[in-house]
Amino acid sequence: MTPRTARRSKDVRAHYAELIHALQAEGDHAAARRCAELAVEQGVWRDPAQRPVHYFPAIPPQPVHDPAAFWFTAHLEENYAALRAELDTVTDPAGQGFLPVEEPLLGEGTWEQVTFYEAGHRFDDACARFPVTAAVIEAIPEASYAGTGVVTLSWLHPGTRIVPHCGGTNARLRVHLGLKVPKGPVMRVGEEYLHWQEGKCLVFDDSFEHEVRHDGTAPRVVLLMDVTHPALDAGTRDAILADRSSFAERVAGFMNSQGIDRVEIGATGDDAVRLFANPSTGALIRRHLREVGASAVELREGRLCYD
Repeated sequence: MTPRTARRSKDVRAHYAELIHALQAEGDHAAARRCAELAVEQGVWRDPAQRPVHYFPAIPPQPVHDPAAFWFTAHLEENYAALRAELDTVTDPAGQGFLPVEEPLLGEGTWEQVTFYEAGHRFDDACARFPVTAAVIEAIPEASYAGTGVVTLSWLHPGTRIVPHCGGTNARLRVHLGLKVPKGPVMRVGEEYLHWQEGKCLVFDDSFEHEVRHDGTAPRVVLLMDVTHPALDAGTRDAILADRSSFAERVAGFMNSQGIDRVEIGATGDDAVRLFANPSTGALIRRHLREVGASAVELREGRLCYD
């Protein structure tokens, strides 16, 4: 197959990505692969394994990069001992700021993280909990205040599987510094299988399909950060930085798109999050509950269950 030049719109890419993900979720990986190859033929992407919605065709498709090509990997590796010493104080991840990662990517098991930065926004609570880690991160502006992605501590529990998926853009690369690496975890990026090492960095393009399995018996913890892709031209990079929305703007956009007027968290010791629908969404849900003769509804494994 000779790939055509990628020329389709973001909307077309989003629809193709959704269809491929749905086929994978149904277990029809052969059909998902054929769909990805068709997308390449139709000028959606250049490589069937690289399927970001925000796509820059001028960036060469390369799933794995040499860590030595980036100045900050040496900085991270030089600070491994201090980072590991701070991490070793964590005995209860959930009680020390680690939160569950979004479920759509989680096939089974438990995956938690502490977020230090997201699109240039600094999370002060995380930085206060892990001041050594925060100081190391802040010395890398490409990932911290000038970053377009995330910086996290990623805690993967034994028996966890992260399903195959593609990151949202090829305009950045993902960096992992191994902090705690037992036997058992492995990551596939495109057709390559990668293994973490304590005190060493991996650099890869997460817009390529990737997945993780942890078949070991102890947690795997990495410092994860996104940096701008070095092949991105300066003008496009500056435009992306200028277009970053604030964390508050992203929350407002989510609430608006989901028909939520108000969100509350419980009192101390209560992790419950309470969502209050706007009048239109509330009326729709009330009408449905009256029709089925129920007073409450809950989504369990993709199905509505009533009380």
